[in-house]
Amino acid sequence: MRAHPPISFLAHRNAPTRVARYFFWCYLLVVLLVSFYPFTGWRFTGEPILAFYTYPLPYYFTFFDNLINVLAYIPLGLSAGLALRRWRWASPVMAVLIGTGTSCFVEFVQQFIPSRVASNLDILSNSSGAMIGAAIALLLMLRRSQRRWLVFRHSYLFPGAAAEWGMVWLGLWLITQFDPSVPFFGVVDEPRGIPQPILAPLNNPALFLDLLEGSGMMLNTVGVCLFVSVLMRHSRQAPWAVATLLASVLASKIVFASFMLKWADFFSWINHNVVLGGLAALPLLAVLLQLKRPWRALVGALCLFCTVLVSWMWPLSPQLSAILPLFRWNYGHLMHFRGLAALISDLWPYGTMLFLLGFAVMWRGENEPDW
Repeated sequence: MRAHPPISFLAHRNAPTRVARYFFWCYLLVVLLVSFYPFTGWRFTGEPILAFYTYPLPYYFTFFDNLINVLAYIPLGLSAGLALRRWRWASPVMAVLIGTGTSCFVEFVQQFIPSRVASNLDILSNSSGAMIGAAIALLLMLRRSQRRWLVFRHSYLFPGAAAEWGMVWLGLWLITQFDPSVPFFGVVDEPRGIPQPILAPLNNPALFLDLLEGSGMMLNTVGVCLFVSVLMRHSRQAPWAVATLLASVLASKIVFASFMLKWADFFSWINHNVVLGGLAALPLLAVLLQLKRPWRALVGALCLFCTVLVSWMWPLSPQLSAILPLFRWNYGHLMHFRGLAALISDLWPYGTMLFLLGFAVMWRGENEPDW
């Protein structure tokens, strides 16, 4: 039976973990972005700006929207509670206060956005989610839970804060894969709705689109998987990490598709271009994972740069009117979530390229990069 180092050794051997703190600030930014989307049309209605706080319940209610409001604030309360764990038993209370305060601020601002509705019921739902997250954080602060995380960190993650930042950054990318209408590891959306005129460098425009979609999927898969491999403590763990990532994304697509899409459109997230791109990525990964860590970082950055080029070359614009009918739900949060996923998809490659290039440049051997 494999014996793990004692928790006292792990606590002193590694710098204090900051994953919860990193995740809290990143997730708070995500909450604000999705809450204030689409960031246009701001106006003042002339109504008392604090009146909605005292409206009788339920002022505005849809089951799906309020369920999402609860679920969305669980990670916020969880990460806040863990980030404030030095306050021990006071940290859950502070986490709930942070979640409630964030919700009050969000609802106050939303009354100036035409497409949003300020609701005190949303504050109640968000606060409930933050409370659930804080309770989970309290359980995770137990010594046994801390030991499991420290063992995982010591055994699998590259030493230093860079790997923890990378894990949080990877978590943001996973949000984009929760949208079941977006292709599996896809860079572009398959055209739907009214045909759009395009100028293609090939005589066969359909072939041009197929090549772009397939190559984009291949490059994105290779780039993301190499990014994950860089975060691993040992290179021999990279294949295991890549396989886990692919299986996790596939499982999330299936789960979210079964929950959100109409059954007739269950497989809208996969097509022959995605399959061919994925099959082409596997042998490439088998070769590239043999490279030294800094070279994997450089090649991963190059692949992600090429995915950006593919997205620039894609001549079609997504048509929301053709995408929304795929879903069982037609509530406001659905459009806001798609907007958030699209925003993260646009920004994520640039941040990852900077991370990988910095990792390669600052590399100082097998211990950790000098940053």
